[in-house]
Amino acid sequence: MSSKPPSALTKAWFRWKALKLPWRKKYLVGLDLQGNSFWEFHDALSTDKHRMRRIVQYPPSTHYSEIKVSPQWHQWLKHTRREPPSLIEQSQDLVRQRNLKILAAQADARWAAKPSFLDAPERSQPVPALESKDPGGAGGVDVASGAREQTRATMGEEESAEKMQTPDGIRHRFNERPEEEEKRLKDENKKKEDPWKNTRGGPSEEWQPQAWTGNVATRR
Repeated sequence: MSSKPPSALTKAWFRWKALKLPWRKKYLVGLDLQGNSFWEFHDALSTDKHRMRRIVQYPPSTHYSEIKVSPQWHQWLKHTRREPPSLIEQSQDLVRQRNLKILAAQADARWAAKPSFLDAPERSQPVPALESKDPGGAGGVDVASGAREQTRATMGEEESAEKMQTPDGIRHRFNERPEEEEKRLKDENKKKEDPWKNTRGGPSEEWQPQAWTGNVATRR
């Protein structure tokens, strides 16, 4: 926000208001670079007699959206800073902020100049296909015939293995149990007593809820 420098008359009036005279209830503390004035006065509602109330007054020609207060003056207004900031301190802070922006822009430029790992790598040239030694295509025929011969050999081995397992021509099921043996095992499992059956002594343990019959209750 650009502000006009105060005139000689305004400066003289500020110096007069900054004097801490005994009969004066309100006096000027300082100014900022935007033309805002900061004042102190005794607060009648405060229980602490030595605590002064601090306020800021803006120029009448300044719009509310353009009003800005520096962090140093904010600290002074909230009583976190005892002494008000001087004009030299405020100007040095502006120089510091300007240098900080320049250094940040230079750091961003250096970082952008470095190659990023997120960039896609360069595409490599495709590897040429392997060429057959036989230009007439005889190599392909040999490979196909070799595959057929291997398949036939495998099928022959399977058939011979089946013949060895079935010498009489009848396929036997070695892994299956006879039906009588399975029935006998089922009967033995049923005869085994439940070890927890003797410990159940409560009458309500074997109770099961009945299905809803839909009977109408009798009127009392």
